[in-house]
Amino acid sequence: MPEKRFKWVIAAAGVILSAALFLKMVVDLFFTYAARGKSLKLFTSRKREKAKKEQYENSWLKKQSLESVSVKSTDGLKLKGHYLKNPQEKRIILCFHGWRGTWTGDFDKLAEWFYEEGSSLLLVEQRAQGESEGKYMGFGILERKDCRKWLDFVRKMYRDKEIPVYLAGVSMGAATVLMAAGEIPQGQVKGILADCGFSSAYDIVLRTGKNMFHVKEYPLMKWLNRRCRKKAGYALDEYTAMDSVSRTEIPVLFVHGVADDFVPWEMSQANYQACRGKKKLLLAEGARHCQSFEVLGDVYKDTVKEFFEWEKECRLEGK
Repeated sequence: MPEKRFKWVIAAAGVILSAALFLKMVVDLFFTYAARGKSLKLFTSRKREKAKKEQYENSWLKKQSLESVSVKSTDGLKLKGHYLKNPQEKRIILCFHGWRGTWTGDFDKLAEWFYEEGSSLLLVEQRAQGESEGKYMGFGILERKDCRKWLDFVRKMYRDKEIPVYLAGVSMGAATVLMAAGEIPQGQVKGILADCGFSSAYDIVLRTGKNMFHVKEYPLMKWLNRRCRKKAGYALDEYTAMDSVSRTEIPVLFVHGVADDFVPWEMSQANYQACRGKKKLLLAEGARHCQSFEVLGDVYKDTVKEFFEWEKECRLEGK
């Protein structure tokens, strides 16, 4: 091979190798940002952590007598939760917070209102977040199995008392309860409140990647899926909220802010259209991510009150 051509081949190989290494670095960084849990310090700030602590110190939940509880996940992780019994309980609501969220920050105001309406509460700390064990978050794909463990826990706790059980989730927590829905035995859950949940882990991660890193779908998502399987044990496209709600008859109330620029409201619309059971979609004009309760106020409350009545209607209809 002539020397000039040999140098050209070496240069081309160097460019290809550099591009591959750069892409790998981007995939590693994006995977870490997307899936690594509480132990990750790269994407946290002292200011944000301080704000979370101050928010909790001034919260309604801080003033309550909460019981710390826990379950073991199917893969052996200890998952923490916080139980608040209402003396006049009409139901119990299992609450699931969002991606890099907290049970106090995502549910403080809503939990207070739930309690005022006669609900006992079980506020879950999702895997790899807060006090729950785990290295990687699963965008609802892994957490849906954790949700079923929490339902088993509640069923045992109330084995001597029949009480309506509801699931509520915001953001990734909404995806968690929606993905769990298709695997929950008939009658175990009376209704699901899904606030600003995404329809697909793959789609929301791709959207975030485009917005943050200006990447294209191929080959990033192929490499990212491979990394998720190897490191965290799941693929982003192996299961979706739409898959789940298309095979359950659990009533679902979908809520979403129209001004949400993190999880677009069209994702709740897609979930709503796929849902085969009794359902309603409440859109909040002007509400950004996780702000529908504050923006809608009484409209939100009245809609949820009507939603609680669905359980009685379904019982009368023999469902």
